Amino acid sequence: MSLKRRLLPAALLMSLAVPFVALGTLPAQAAEQQAADDQITAYTAEATLTKDGALQVKETVDLTAGGTTFSRTLATRVRADAERDRTYDVSDVSATVNGQPAQGFENESIDDGRRLTMNVSGQSKIVYSYTVDNVVAESTEGREVSWPIVQGFGTGVPKASVTVDVPFATWVTCISGRVGSSMPCTSSQLAESAALQIDQNGVPAGGRLTFLAGLSDQATVQPNAEFTTRWSLGRAFTADSSTLGLAALVFGIGLLGAVALWFFRGRDAAKVGGGAPERPVLDSTNGPQFAAPDGIRPGQVGTVVDETADVVDITATLLDLAVRNYLTIVELPRQSQFGKLDWELHRLNQGGPELLPYEKALLDAVFADGDSVVVSTLGASLRPRLNLVREQLYADVVTQGWFNNRPDSDRNRWTTAGLVLLGAGVVLTIVLAIVSKYALVGFAVMLAGLVLALVGQVAPARTARGAAVLGRVAGLQRYLLDETSADLPQSHRLEFASRCLPYAAVLGLTEKWALEIAATDDDDDPDAGIGWYSGPDNWHLSDIGESLSNFVTSFGGSLTTARRLF
Repeated sequence: MSLKRRLLPAALLMSLAVPFVALGTLPAQAAEQQAADDQITAYTAEATLTKDGALQVKETVDLTAGGTTFSRTLATRVRADAERDRTYDVSDVSATVNGQPAQGFENESIDDGRRLTMNVSGQSKIVYSYTVDNVVAESTEGREVSWPIVQGFGTGVPKASVTVDVPFATWVTCISGRVGSSMPCTSSQLAESAALQIDQNGVPAGGRLTFLAGLSDQATVQPNAEFTTRWSLGRAFTADSSTLGLAALVFGIGLLGAVALWFFRGRDAAKVGGGAPERPVLDSTNGPQFAAPDGIRPGQVGTVVDETADVVDITATLLDLAVRNYLTIVELPRQSQFGKLDWELHRLNQGGPELLPYEKALLDAVFADGDSVVVSTLGASLRPRLNLVREQLYADVVTQGWFNNRPDSDRNRWTTAGLVLLGAGVVLTIVLAIVSKYALVGFAVMLAGLVLALVGQVAPARTARGAAVLGRVAGLQRYLLDETSADLPQSHRLEFASRCLPYAAVLGLTEKWALEIAATDDDDDPDAGIGWYSGPDNWHLSDIGESLSNFVTSFGGSLTTARRLF
């Protein structure tokens, strides 16, 4: 290939490299200042490409030393393109000064290179000898030999003459200047003996002279160049067909796994009924009586519905225990006209085997310090006791046969697995970002872990019996939402509405059924109470709607303050 053809692209690249050349002057100026008293008066180099693909180099430097030591560097890592660096292996390094082995010679490994230091004084002729490997690369135009032969001097080289013996060379080009420059050398040509003849008038301090020669098909030397990919955040998260495809595959597998978890473990064993209104009334010889579907109790209702034993379930259970005559709720007089409402709870009896374990645990937790307690004084001491109530409630829904496993255990198991997978995805993303361009694959694992953690929230599955109960609860909710106690005899309405209230509380209908109780007040006289709930002087049953709504809010707030695991 002609010299003109080789120099033309270099000239075009020169205009793009101006900013890099300008930036490159900064370290070069620093190096030049550091060795201001050293002066190179002549430079020649001879190099030979061996049949093994190594370049044997001999450099002769005429130096007027300004001090007692002289240093230069040999780069072992240089920029190849926008994404890669080219690495070289420099070995068999030696040096002489004025024909004698260099005194104090040090061959020190530094970042991306080697620093060569020796003792010098006055006029010195330094001869460097070394072998550099990995100089032959494969390109679209065939095999090429390249090496920045003049490099690493802290002072400028006025003129460099380089001869390189490259068997079967077909073309040569050369660039010179500061790091990043694409300025063509003063002269570079291919002699008849396949030796490269290169001359450069002036190589700046810290600058380089790099030659590039092409090999013909007759050359037997094999490519041995080594490249390392330069890390960048953009490359780590490369979005191309391979990375996006693999990330989509990994996320798809994770998503299918989460869906399979829900399909095989998270679905109820039977279809839940449509929730047709179910009238909770049992006609008996004593008149109509309240009868919950399958005898389910309010705390159980909440846990079956949302698979969680929470504050609402406990509050509804307390109301139910009051209605069933295990405690009374006494509304205390306000301390001022706009003072905060408060209540005092009184335990009426210890309860027997008719109480479920979680109901007994709740009574014991609330009245642990005595048979009377003021709601506003319930504090942090209640927290560990409520944990026991919650444990007993979860165990109860398994005992009843509505779940095969405790809902919280199922939920925690799969949520923990999702969080572990999420954490593994974070680690994998970091590792892949460091070593490759496939960080998106690790990100896909993170997303899969997040999906698994979210699906874990619906992992608890009801048994066929539990699904049937849920269907009947849905019917009860429809009744409580749409119906009233108006069709019952007046003498039974108060008791019926009171029994409905705890179920209404757990299903979000407290206000409606509190007003149903209030509607049974048929006179203007103050009321002493209704057995399980009483108010201060001049309290009217018609006020119970607001009173109960406030009680549910206040007692639930006490639980929220007292517990941190719900």
